[in-house]
Amino acid sequence: MRVGKGSCNGTFGELIQGVLGERPFLVTLPIPKLISEAIFIPNDSNGLFTGPVSKSKAITACEKLFQRYDVKGGGHLQFRSNIPLGKGMASSSADIVAAIRAAADSHSLLLTEEMISQIACEIEPTDGVMYEGAVAYDYMSGQLIDRFGSLPPFVLIGIDLGGTINTIEFNRLPKSYTSLEQAAFAEAFHLVRRGMKSQNLSFICKAATLSAQINQKRLLKPYFSKFKRLAMKYEGGLVAAHSGTVLGILLKPALVQTDEVRNMIVKQIADIIDDHRLKPLYFSSYN
Repeated sequence: MRVGKGSCNGTFGELIQGVLGERPFLVTLPIPKLISEAIFIPNDSNGLFTGPVSKSKAITACEKLFQRYDVKGGGHLQFRSNIPLGKGMASSSADIVAAIRAAADSHSLLLTEEMISQIACEIEPTDGVMYEGAVAYDYMSGQLIDRFGSLPPFVLIGIDLGGTINTIEFNRLPKSYTSLEQAAFAEAFHLVRRGMKSQNLSFICKAATLSAQINQKRLLKPYFSKFKRLAMKYEGGLVAAHSGTVLGILLKPALVQTDEVRNMIVKQIADIIDDHRLKPLYFSSYN
């Protein structure tokens, strides 16, 4: 038994979120630069688990882990995270996964990604951030649908459109999709699979734009059409947090090779929302 450490990346929304047939699913867009880090300090003197009030779900996850292994005692959780809350960037899921990993590390417990997923989904609908790389994932049942591996090189320039979304409440709302929308999700899924296999970002951009367009009917994003036109101008794709507030443009690195081009795109985004105090969210696969 020792002080345990664990971490987990966040996401920038999802490449896709919708249904495959009738099954809810999403395709993750992991961002390694966004990270939640947890420290678990074990305490054998009582069975209490403590930590920040705002991290109650992560504390519950550790309790569930110890119950599964019949581990006695408790512990205290500490966190350091740069993932914004309530924005659709997997902050809660990343906290839960990081906490489970830290608690397991403290007692040398054997963990699998499937076990982490099961525990997380007992607490709330969850992102597939416990799996390495991009995955297709049933966020309601916690079942892995497909593994895609590493994304091809990309640059992502986005913004936070403001406010927060309660992901749990949003995902509990019934969502019906037309047969045409279901067909579009199936097409998007196969485009991502094709793009990952060939490491061709163009297919992935098309898939993300399709999904974002469908979601616009469920969670309105201001300036959506203008962002879509800007993405098309640079042969990129539109990426949305389907249950959050961020919107971004996914680009091939070759098209954004210089600071001059990047700054020009940022200025165009600022012009769209008429706010030149804009602090863009900038991520790349080679950060």
